[in-house]
Amino acid sequence: EQKAAGENPLDLAPAARLFKRILTLNYQYWLAEDDPLAWFTSECGSLCDGWQAGRLFNAISHQQIRSHLAGLGSLSVDELEQMLALPGHLDIVRLYKQVPEKLVEGEVDAADQAKPAVHRFAENRKLLFLFRIMDTAGLALIHEESLREINRSLVQLIREQTFEEIESFLLTTFKLLKVNVRKYPHTSMQCIQVLGTEVFNRGNSRLVETFLWETVRFGFQYANVCGVDEDWQPLTNPAHLPNIRVWLNLVMQEPKWCSTLFSALIINVKLSGTCIKDTDLFQRDITRLLNHPVGPVYNLVKQFAKLIPVYYNEIGAEGVLRDVSTELDETHSRKDLLIHFLRKQSHVESNNLIVDFIEAIFSFWLTRDKTLLTTHLPEEIIRQIQTTGPYIDELNRLMQEIFKLPKIRKVSDLLMWDDGEIAAFLADCREIAGPERRRFELLLRMYKLLDQKYNLGTQELRFQLQQAANSGFPEVETLLAALDSDDTFTILTALLDQLESLKKITLAKEEFEAKEDIYYKRHVAVDIPSVYGRYRERKFDALSLTFRLENLANLYLEKLPATVNLTFITRATFIRIIKRLRLYLRALAIDGISSRRLETYMALLETSSDIKRFSFTQYLDIFRGLSEGVKDIIYTYYTNIHQNNLSILIPQIGLENLLPKYKSLWNDADSGPAVDNGQAVDPIVSRRIMRLSESFLRDLIAGTFGLQHLDNFITRIQQTLERQKELLDELQLDLLMTYNPENAISFLHQPNDNTNNLIHLGNKGYNLSQLAADDKPIPPGFVITTEIFRCWSVIKEFHLARDLFMRQARHALTGLEQKIGRRFGDPENPLLLSVRSGAAISMPGMMATIHNVGMNAEIAAEFALTSGNEYLAWDNYRRFLQSWAMTTGIERDVFQALMDEAKNRHGVQVKREFSSGQMKELALKYQKTVRSLGIGIPEDPWLQLMGAVEMVLNSWNAVKTREYRTLMDISESWGTAVIVQTMVFGNLSKDAGSGVLFTAHPYRKVSRVALWGDFAPADQGEDIVSGLVTTYPVSIEQAEIDGRAADLTLEKRFPQIYEALLTMSRELVYQKGWNPQEIEFTFEGPEAKNLFILQTRDMITIKKKESFSVFVDSGELSRHILGKGIGVSGSALAGRAVFTAANIRQLRSEDPQSALILIRQDTVPEDIKEISLADGLLTSRGGQTSHAAVVATRLEKTCVVGCNALKVVETGEYCEINGQVIRMGDPVSIDGRKGLFLLGRHPVKNEVHILPI
Repeated sequence: EQKAAGENPLDLAPAARLFKRILTLNYQYWLAEDDPLAWFTSECGSLCDGWQAGRLFNAISHQQIRSHLAGLGSLSVDELEQMLALPGHLDIVRLYKQVPEKLVEGEVDAADQAKPAVHRFAENRKLLFLFRIMDTAGLALIHEESLREINRSLVQLIREQTFEEIESFLLTTFKLLKVNVRKYPHTSMQCIQVLGTEVFNRGNSRLVETFLWETVRFGFQYANVCGVDEDWQPLTNPAHLPNIRVWLNLVMQEPKWCSTLFSALIINVKLSGTCIKDTDLFQRDITRLLNHPVGPVYNLVKQFAKLIPVYYNEIGAEGVLRDVSTELDETHSRKDLLIHFLRKQSHVESNNLIVDFIEAIFSFWLTRDKTLLTTHLPEEIIRQIQTTGPYIDELNRLMQEIFKLPKIRKVSDLLMWDDGEIAAFLADCREIAGPERRRFELLLRMYKLLDQKYNLGTQELRFQLQQAANSGFPEVETLLAALDSDDTFTILTALLDQLESLKKITLAKEEFEAKEDIYYKRHVAVDIPSVYGRYRERKFDALSLTFRLENLANLYLEKLPATVNLTFITRATFIRIIKRLRLYLRALAIDGISSRRLETYMALLETSSDIKRFSFTQYLDIFRGLSEGVKDIIYTYYTNIHQNNLSILIPQIGLENLLPKYKSLWNDADSGPAVDNGQAVDPIVSRRIMRLSESFLRDLIAGTFGLQHLDNFITRIQQTLERQKELLDELQLDLLMTYNPENAISFLHQPNDNTNNLIHLGNKGYNLSQLAADDKPIPPGFVITTEIFRCWSVIKEFHLARDLFMRQARHALTGLEQKIGRRFGDPENPLLLSVRSGAAISMPGMMATIHNVGMNAEIAAEFALTSGNEYLAWDNYRRFLQSWAMTTGIERDVFQALMDEAKNRHGVQVKREFSSGQMKELALKYQKTVRSLGIGIPEDPWLQLMGAVEMVLNSWNAVKTREYRTLMDISESWGTAVIVQTMVFGNLSKDAGSGVLFTAHPYRKVSRVALWGDFAPADQGEDIVSGLVTTYPVSIEQAEIDGRAADLTLEKRFPQIYEALLTMSRELVYQKGWNPQEIEFTFEGPEAKNLFILQTRDMITIKKKESFSVFVDSGELSRHILGKGIGVSGSALAGRAVFTAANIRQLRSEDPQSALILIRQDTVPEDIKEISLADGLLTSRGGQTSHAAVVATRLEKTCVVGCNALKVVETGEYCEINGQVIRMGDPVSIDGRKGLFLLGRHPVKNEVHILPI
């Protein structure tokens, strides 16, 4: 046509030369590759038996290519048309592409046509050549399509052939996928997913195992977050999320078979991180996972699920989050580029990395270092960020002030900063402009909201629980009520109840309908699509709530050990430990963890509480077993599952893909050989894997619900037990095991329910607590129970038990101080205490009592000044010194001599007549005497109290106490409680006093309440019971019968006190059914409100006999009466006088038939032996309620007390009365009913009397 038009011809020679060169290079390339036919015949082997490739490879054979090359060489540049007829590169690629399908058919020998194997391996032959295509660089154009074809063929093989027949093809396919994954990531992922589906459908365990193992070795698409683009999109690996979804889909095929793959997924995500955007709607994937039978691998499900930051319902930045971020940006009219970018990203492409972005902004505000922002902003934005100016200067000052606060050390600490404290702090920062303070507050609010959204923060959890209650979880209301409690155990129990309920929902077979209110929109300015709305589905919501409640429960699991005292451990401690261990095991079960070993040892521990003689070493064995159980869990659920994968995956991940927190563990400065499974390996790689594996497993275990807290709890218990074993011998250990510190102390007015009984509190303590419960006037106090006495030997020696007891006593004392309003040891207003014994079986006067504890000379002097009652201060100090010294074994006579000397010197009859100065002088003489006798009395009030307690405990084994128990046939095992009570002062003034009364006449029928006893004004109770002072009758009736003056009775002198005592006695006996009582009382003034009951016990009643011994009245009897006292017990008794134990032994030997009458000035508890050996007792001091009277009555001895005219010289072994001297062995008689003392032995007879009412 050009020639026809007369135009110059087009010169095609250059094009022809170029084309010829291209074809030449093309043919030379293919000739450099293996000849397809020769290669295939060599590789095909047995797969090609009876099968011929025939002409299938002719078009691409070397022979044909050489033919084309030869033909090309013969053509000149003028023969372009002939050149164009030759096959080019695309033609040859096309020919290669056609071969695989033809290989399925091929040419079969007639003889082999019927053999099934010929057709059986058709897909194998096809795959073989497809592998060749993938291995040929010149065929890159059809590689992706060939991958898909390989996948389809392999699916056929999996369906039709055995594992052995397809194993090599499967392995080769994975190698090809691995080589091509960077070029065709989505295709590679799709191939693995399709293959996996077929493998699982086949159900061959070896095939599944091989496939999963190869999938793990295949590698993972890491998130590779490297920044953010200008359109607020995070720059990440687009294949990362598809990879997670593919592996997750494989797991869903058969969850219980996929622990290896699940482990690999967990390792990769945990070590390299992830980025999931709101728009990815990964919540659907979690729902799909939970709708499969994941129960057997629930722990792995939770390990994985915790790593995925999608546990929220609101998609995108909506509601409060949008409002906060908008106000934050609008503060500077969107001119602060940093904040504006944050706002746009949160609105357009919200994701879990925004939390890190906000933390970087806070750090930038604090330091002005904008390099901290590089991973969160595009370069062009970074360049425009200013480090000074209106957008940062004030905030920098504010952040500097905030980081001076003790509780703020790092940015994440801001999350736990209370909103009220924030508001108060910002209000005080007036030098910072209001808008800037508001900006900080808004960013912090946004930070908390996003942490709550993406990181399962517990901020505003109550609001979330309320939402849950309103949207399908009404049972949460019960939990909300429990969270108002202050009790850790109660809250934790409620949390675990709720979590168990949520687990049932999560693992339910039922599938629930998802409620998706999802809206798609496109940002017009930048043409970027985004998603917002809400996703709800019951299982997903249950798992979301589970994670948040677990985070809250972890706080209480951490506190749980503090609810049981583990300073030292006893059998009682184990009861509390068992309850707490059960909570920990429930937590593990909620996390999908069980352990037969743990349950076995827990069963042993629980059974031990029913076995009385369960030894300490058995408990130690149990806790060693429990510790091994924890190790089993760690091995079974963590080490065994992840260890092999870690050794493969850590080198795969590499330094560049590790999260920053793990990168520091990558580099290795160590050197030296390393060994793995007996073979030498690269020491650097080995140690790197070991370090990262340890860190990974440690983090994973720390995130397991309850496991680390359980381990710490068991370890602490085991350490305590081991320490006890080192410090104590076997007997002490077994005794310590029986000790229950919770039963150590009981308040009189708030008794310990565990010890509110006669055995623990003793008779005295128990009765006082009963009276206190009836609002009777009992001085406040507490009882150190017999639990302490029983275990005192080990408590005293084992410092941890002793220290705990000291703390308990100090706490009890503090309670008394608060109740009374006085402070122990305070010189101006001291709290003074009485420390008394109290056994279950009363032993009056046998054990130690120490009064006015908390006194020393300095306190006495100061109290004398501040109170204005100097006499009281020094009298109390004197009494304290005497009671302490006598408890240590000093005779009463030592102090009586000092008292008598002072009375003689100052010319007074009774001590109440001493002036204040004279009483001070006497008290200081007591102090000097005590010191001279080598008695150390602590000056420190606290040491006094603890010393007094120990003395009371030790007094159980005093000689006199043991003798009394022997006489009365009382068991040695009872022990004593210690009653610590606030002192009340009968010596406060002449209008105060103390006394002891019986609620019935001791000689008459006790059904009628009639007050009988002794009292003394201006004295403390120990004066009465010790028989040291002149006492007066309680009632007029008593005075008349005793022949004493009625005007001096309590009823006459202190009518209100008497009436209050009578009313109370009638109530106890008539209304409450108590036995007749012996009541010790003190009153600090004449009014009823001044009355206090110090103790009460069942009255020792004399055996009711209507037949009595009486003296025969010959008319001469009255002339022999020497004096009259108070008849206490027995009746007429004639015998011989004795004064000492030696006297008794002598006369018993010389005259065993005669009754012996012991004559004493007074008696002390130490005289119990002498009293028991004698037949009768006569004292010059004391009343019916004195120790002498009580003991004699209990021993059923004839007794007369208070014969005031009698003077006894015990050392001289004689007495004098009204000019008559009585010596050892002289005949004398006493009448225990009439109180008579007679000279000589007088005949007796029996008489029958009708007892008066």
